[in-house]
Amino acid sequence: MKTRLSALLMLLIVPLAVPLAHADATLEGRLWSVAQQQFVSQHDLLEQLPRGGWVLLGEQHDHPEHHRIQADWIQALSQRDQLGAVALEMADHSQQRLLDAALGRDDVLPEALQWQPGWPWRLYGEVVNTALARATAVVGADLTRDEQRQAYAEGAPRGDLGESHAVYMRDLLFESHCGQLPRQSLNGMRQVQLARDQQMAAQLIKHQQPQRIGIMLTGTIHARRDLGIPRWLQQVPALSILMIPVDNGTDPLHYVPNAVDGLPPADYLLFTTALPVKDYCAELAAQGHGKG
Repeated sequence: MKTRLSALLMLLIVPLAVPLAHADATLEGRLWSVAQQQFVSQHDLLEQLPRGGWVLLGEQHDHPEHHRIQADWIQALSQRDQLGAVALEMADHSQQRLLDAALGRDDVLPEALQWQPGWPWRLYGEVVNTALARATAVVGADLTRDEQRQAYAEGAPRGDLGESHAVYMRDLLFESHCGQLPRQSLNGMRQVQLARDQQMAAQLIKHQQPQRIGIMLTGTIHARRDLGIPRWLQQVPALSILMIPVDNGTDPLHYVPNAVDGLPPADYLLFTTALPVKDYCAELAAQGHGKG
């Protein structure tokens, strides 16, 4: 069910247009607190991370800088002797025995992990090897493709999140696939998204470690507090950091996603460089993925 470009739905951010009250010409590399509406330092944030919980680093999947930042966070927590497990959206639970066998190494090749080609190793190899070398465990957090197909047909096992979440996700799925999906397929795809969030949350709960901090590597939609994994984490402490490429906007509030159900979309935004403009819709049409 997953295709390379269907991952667009995990990275889409809908900007919120507001007056430039917090304008700053140098957003790149800075952390913005959504709640406090101010910049914070990474050092200060590291001092405040929830022990026994998780940091969800929401990425744009095809952005090399985001994967370097993830590797840097893994190294920083390891050097502070605080790193717990690292969980991967990019691996499913059927790969867990291979991840366990590779733990402690930093030279693992994708074949040894039965790495899925939809997640290019040229982008993920460094961060996965950093995690294998330093984490207490590396967790294949996602559903298998067969389980995703089952969720499409039968629905997410732990139910739904209400009508406002459903409307937002259907619109997001339709827009992120460039309006090329038949609308009757959207609810099944939304159920897959829900089921994947539920599965990944269950893995984070299972691999929670007292006094240590886990890192979840995932797309921005899965990392959002109002839409994704955090909605299913129960009492497990979690911090959501969305990595956001900077466009022409110089006000941090310009990049805060529209919220759902009155919940904050994230705890922090981490601003990064922008990638060259890419026509994802043209690629999607050329590959014929818009027909269903």
